[in-house]
Amino acid sequence: MKFFYSLLLLIINFFNYQLHCNNQNNSVSHKNSQLDLYLDFIRYNCDEKIGILPYILEKKTGIYLEIGTGGNPVWEMLNQIPDKYNVSIIASDIDNDILKSLPKRNPDLNRYINSQTGLKLQLQELNAVDMSIFKNNYLDGINVSSVIHEVFSYEKGFEGVKRFFNEAFRTLKKNGVLIYRDPEALKNKKSIVSVKLKNKTIRLFFHIFIYKFLDRTGSYLGTSERKLKIYNPKDISFKIYKKKKSNSKKLNYYQYLKTPSYDIDFSRDYSIKLPLGLYKELSRHYLTYLHQCNPLKFIKHTPNINSNLYNVHYFAHSTKSIFENYLKQSNEQMINGMINNKQKMKIEESIDNNSNVLEFGVPIKFESKSKKEKLISLLKKHNYNPNKYIITFDINKSLLDYRIFGILYDEISNKIFDKNNGLINKEDEVHAKWLKREGEEFYFYYSDDELISKVAKITITKTINENGSFEYLILCPLSEKHNKFVPRLCYTNLLNAALTVKNSLHYPIKIEDGKRVIHFEKMNLKKALNIYKKIVNSNPNRYIKLKKVINFLERNYID
Repeated sequence: MKFFYSLLLLIINFFNYQLHCNNQNNSVSHKNSQLDLYLDFIRYNCDEKIGILPYILEKKTGIYLEIGTGGNPVWEMLNQIPDKYNVSIIASDIDNDILKSLPKRNPDLNRYINSQTGLKLQLQELNAVDMSIFKNNYLDGINVSSVIHEVFSYEKGFEGVKRFFNEAFRTLKKNGVLIYRDPEALKNKKSIVSVKLKNKTIRLFFHIFIYKFLDRTGSYLGTSERKLKIYNPKDISFKIYKKKKSNSKKLNYYQYLKTPSYDIDFSRDYSIKLPLGLYKELSRHYLTYLHQCNPLKFIKHTPNINSNLYNVHYFAHSTKSIFENYLKQSNEQMINGMINNKQKMKIEESIDNNSNVLEFGVPIKFESKSKKEKLISLLKKHNYNPNKYIITFDINKSLLDYRIFGILYDEISNKIFDKNNGLINKEDEVHAKWLKREGEEFYFYYSDDELISKVAKITITKTINENGSFEYLILCPLSEKHNKFVPRLCYTNLLNAALTVKNSLHYPIKIEDGKRVIHFEKMNLKKALNIYKKIVNSNPNRYIKLKKVINFLERNYID
């Protein structure tokens, strides 16, 4: 009887969801190209992303490398450099499709690509850990924004990070600069914290993403590399409610995976114990997930005291245009930046509908019995019980648990789906495509203390200067002021509204999101040591590793 009730509930939700998808206008206007979505997402905060610009404007000459180019930063940079300056910008990326897209997205770039004098632009396919096309001491500056976490993810972790900084140091001239910018990392990444998730959207996100992120059976990086193993699933546990149960249940990582998604009550309290670094990873990916899969979550509406309307606030740059398109498709409009109660309810309904598939499963059709049997065999091959993850409604319609769809997306879409067998609603693939890309990338790397310390040890090199004398050069922050945390207040506010975090002693942990920006210079060791000491003195409790590095350098490299 219990099984019949659960099945009936699923059937009702399935057909309500299917009816909704067939009848509604798309709530969010997604572009067909995932590349375009990605480039649109990264086009903001251009001034911060082109931190190398002031050095170019000051020097008025030189060769500068932009690594991981995309969006609009290259155009913004070129637009602010006078044409008469003898400056060459090398815009590079490991993905040649991104390079090809740049002049298509902004045709004005062609005049710099074809220029023979003055300001010039070169598009260069390049792996950040192999800059062998450049000779030693060739570049005046390197700009690297939101790239190091990808180096870590796809180039064997810290070994890849080490190779990048070695190459950057080698190719930079003396006094050349490296502008580093990436999401802020944390110390004590392995310490266990308790995270309470406060709304259904973030509960569903953690529910599907944590398995894709930690999975090493269905996830390959590049052509053959397995995903790094950083966190131990034994350190993860869930406290949830099952549907129609009055008491919460504590489940370990593997027990939770064996619990079908439709059996979990995401409308009630939901918390996870996990390593601090993993919490940071998940919360950071949650923000990018909302951008591309459920962007209306970035809208906040507060009551207007003078009317029955609601004031509309935006948590992210792109949300205003997305929301305006959403209203236009629904033949609605704001009044002086405000919406009415009916519009507010439609927004909330759209957010819920956009994540329903994550709770009840992705609707799929099978016109071929052998294709369905192939899906069942695929799940068994990866040790997933088909009876827990596939619900069949009739001969050719089923629901597949979205966690499994996300983990095995490549194999399922390539080996099983075709024009007659696959998704009933193509919109349901948006989440899976996002998981395919973002579920492979880590933000697990050094805190600023660890990073500055490691870069010092990696790059310290004995060389001959212009006077013919020996000296040691090192990659060091330009000054104690050139190491900054740049907060993202909108993201911080959004995360504070969505979750709370406590340490093992049940004390709250501050929730904060932002970027770490460090301006490095290839400089003389004695100059670097003075800067390191100023950094340590600014916060001795924070820069414990750097203090040890200072002692190491003075002991081994100073006469």
